[in-house]
Amino acid sequence: MDKAPKKVLLIRFSSLGDVVLTSALLEPLNKAGYKVDLITYPQWAEVFKEDPRLEVYPVSKERLKKDFFNLVRELNQKNYLAVLDLHSNLKSFLLKTFIKAPKKATYKKRSLFRRLCVFLNNIGVTYLKNKPFDVLSAYGKTLEVLGLKVSSLRPYIKVNPANFQESLKKFNLKEGSYIAVGVGARYRKKRYPYFKELTQLLAKEKTVVLVGDKSDWEQTKDWKHIINLCGKLPLNQTLHVLKGASSFVGNDSGLTHMARAVKTPVFTIYGGTHPCLGFAPYPDEGKVISKNLPCSPCDIHGKGNCKFKDYRCLDIPPQRVLKEINQWLLT
Repeated sequence: MDKAPKKVLLIRFSSLGDVVLTSALLEPLNKAGYKVDLITYPQWAEVFKEDPRLEVYPVSKERLKKDFFNLVRELNQKNYLAVLDLHSNLKSFLLKTFIKAPKKATYKKRSLFRRLCVFLNNIGVTYLKNKPFDVLSAYGKTLEVLGLKVSSLRPYIKVNPANFQESLKKFNLKEGSYIAVGVGARYRKKRYPYFKELTQLLAKEKTVVLVGDKSDWEQTKDWKHIINLCGKLPLNQTLHVLKGASSFVGNDSGLTHMARAVKTPVFTIYGGTHPCLGFAPYPDEGKVISKNLPCSPCDIHGKGNCKFKDYRCLDIPPQRVLKEINQWLLT
């Protein structure tokens, strides 16, 4: 009889959205009787603070560099049955290699496919653009090493109901009575430029709550007719605010995936990146708003500057965004 403990270690260091998407594996693993641990960078650990289905081990870049083998010895004491590398880079490969576990699997992120898709699209060949990659399905494939076959995975993070209600009360918010907006994204090609105008349109219909980090606060601190919580919330409270919203509007960013993970309908505005690269919400989760120009995607992550200088992919009138939101909500 196999007496190996049913413990599984997930490895995903960054970034926020990718870490949030690992939550899609928690339910199938828990239902199959596995205890789940997750290693990630400290700044993302708090997103799972209230979720009882896993234990998070925050590990800094410095520790990975200077204290790697002590970390490995510490993890080997956990007697993992399986290690699932959901990052698939050198650091995660080394960690997976040195941790003792009978079963191991690595997420096939198909970097070459995605880079080739962007390259071919930039020279006018759209073949791969029409064969989209799906990150959650690729994450799910790693479970096959445990004999688990899953489909229709969705991100899902649990929050404490009492804490959720306390957060809404703190900011005088009523569940379902407001729309959350996230204006931030790491790169310019992913940042919709008309959020100020959009929030003013939305504010005519219901309360608008902004969420994001301190840099988003600097951008939005003078905006009128909204509740601005940018830079004021830890990640677990951001989840509370997103969960209480009737819907969320944002860029192709980590906040979109956080909203998905608390089952709030999302409206994701795409620019230089593209749904074919694997991170778009599914139709039952919300809607992609995109001009789908021939030049998109122009970069895997949205880095760099627009070759046309005008960021035409993001030149979407806020009236159109509002119309698409209302149409989806009414269907």
